[in-house]
Amino acid sequence: MRRSIALVGALAALAIAGCGGSSSSSGVSAGSYVKAVCNSVRGWAQDIQTKSSALDLSTITDTKQGKIAIEGFFNSAVTDTGNVVSQLQAAGTPNVSNGKQISTALVSSFSQIHAALDRGKTAAKSLPTNSPTAFRNAGQQLANGVRQSLSGIGAGLSGLKSSQLENAAKSEPACKPLTG
Repeated sequence: MRRSIALVGALAALAIAGCGGSSSSSGVSAGSYVKAVCNSVRGWAQDIQTKSSALDLSTITDTKQGKIAIEGFFNSAVTDTGNVVSQLQAAGTPNVSNGKQISTALVSSFSQIHAALDRGKTAAKSLPTNSPTAFRNAGQQLANGVRQSLSGIGAGLSGLKSSQLENAAKSEPACKPLTG
């Protein structure tokens, strides 16, 4: 699950980094867009990381408690990700080359993350609690399935670039944790 969090940060960095591009669009300034995106994604990534770190299954003494903890994580992650999708939509379209394509691809990527987490949420409801071994095996399969679902998300962002967004991200403090 933690490797998935790094993937999400990379998605945001891909969306705001790069150079070149064509196909101009109208909308919000590069600085305003980048600030909105970075604030949304940074808060989301921090929340997911905190909740993922708190999900220490090694301290859980019974399978029912473990199932409740996993379901709680997914419920929260799905809600948080849905909020980010809404915030990214509200960020508008940056007035840069490829602006419409970039904003659409970023919203689409987070919508796919939302769908993958929602599938995990549904699968968590079916975790067996009758045997610690069965629970552990099913939990591992669940984690692997979610990780696999998340692995290809964002590939469409890599070809969309904007030097204006890259420059705005370099000077936006909210982007520093996402871009390094």
